[in-house]
Amino acid sequence: MPGTFVLSLDTELAWGSFDKRLGPELVRAAEWENREGIPRLLEVLCRYRLSATWAFVGHATLDHCSGHPELEPVNYEWYSGDWFQHDPASEESRHPEWYARSCFLKVLRAPYPQEIAFHSFSHVIFGHPGTSRRRAKQEFAKCREIAQEFGIRGDVFVFPRNRVGFLNELREAEFRAYRSPDVARFRTRHDKINKALGVLADFFGFTPLPVAPHLDHGLVGLPGSLMLRAMDGWRRLIPLRSRRARIMKGIDRCIREGAIFHLWLHPINLYYQQQAIFELLEECFYRVSLLRDRGDLCVATMGETAQRYRTSHEPATKMVCAAV
Repeated sequence: MPGTFVLSLDTELAWGSFDKRLGPELVRAAEWENREGIPRLLEVLCRYRLSATWAFVGHATLDHCSGHPELEPVNYEWYSGDWFQHDPASEESRHPEWYARSCFLKVLRAPYPQEIAFHSFSHVIFGHPGTSRRRAKQEFAKCREIAQEFGIRGDVFVFPRNRVGFLNELREAEFRAYRSPDVARFRTRHDKINKALGVLADFFGFTPLPVAPHLDHGLVGLPGSLMLRAMDGWRRLIPLRSRRARIMKGIDRCIREGAIFHLWLHPINLYYQQQAIFELLEECFYRVSLLRDRGDLCVATMGETAQRYRTSHEPATKMVCAAV
C-alpha cells in the first residue's frame, strides 16, 4: 500500500495575525501573499500536477464589505476593541492585504484541481472561551454561504491557530472534516514546553510522525504531521538542511509504513527568504511527483482523505454518527 502526501495551506492575508502584530511588515507580507505568493505557489503545484487543500479565511474571499454588525463580539485578553476595527471595509483593488477575491478565483479555477476549504470567516479563535457558541455558528454559516455562492463543497475546515472547538456546531453546519492538532513525539501539559520541543525537532531535523484520520463528533479529523515554519526572526536560524530533512524523512516514512504525511504551511510566510523557501518547496514537490508517478505515493487533499476514511469505515462511521 503506497503512502499518502497531504498538503494544507492556511490562506489568511492580514487576517491571520492582525490581533497579534498589525503593522507595516504584516501589511507588506499580506499584500505580497495576494499579489505574488499565492499565484506563484499555485503555479508550482499545477506544474507538478499536485492538489492541495487551500483553507481560506472566508472574509478574504469577499469582493467588497461594509462591516459586520450582525456578528456577535469576541473577547480575548490580548486584544481590545471590535474584532473588525482594522478591517478597511473595502475591496481588493484598494486593500489587497485584506481582500483576495482574485486569488480565490485563481485557485478555484486552477488548471490542475485544488480543494477549497475554510479557515473560519474572520480568524476568531474557536478554542478560546472568548468565542461564544453563537459567534462560532455565525462563522461557520458565513463560510457555508460562500461555498454555496460558488457551488463548491467547501466542507473541510482548518481552525485558526489549531485551536479546535465547537465540533458539534461544525458538523451541524454540514462540514465533514477538519485538521486536528499536529501529532508529536513528546507532549506535556504545558504549551510552552510543547512549542519548545517542536522547535528542537525542527533544528535537529527529527523525522515527523505519520498521521491517521479519526472520527470525532461525526467529523473526520486529520492531524498535521509537520508545519513548515517561516524563515523570519529567530526561525531563520533553523537550518535549511534541517527543514529539507524533516520533509524528506516524513515522505520516506509514510511510504515505508503506508501511512499519511500531512505537511502544512501559511503562504504568507513564504514572503521571508523567498528564493530559499521556494527552492525547498520545488524540490519537495518534484520528489512527490516522481514518487507518485512511480506508484509509491498517493497525493490527496484533506477532503479526499476524509472521504476514503469514511468509505473504508462506513459501518462504524454510521454507528458513531447515530450516537452523536
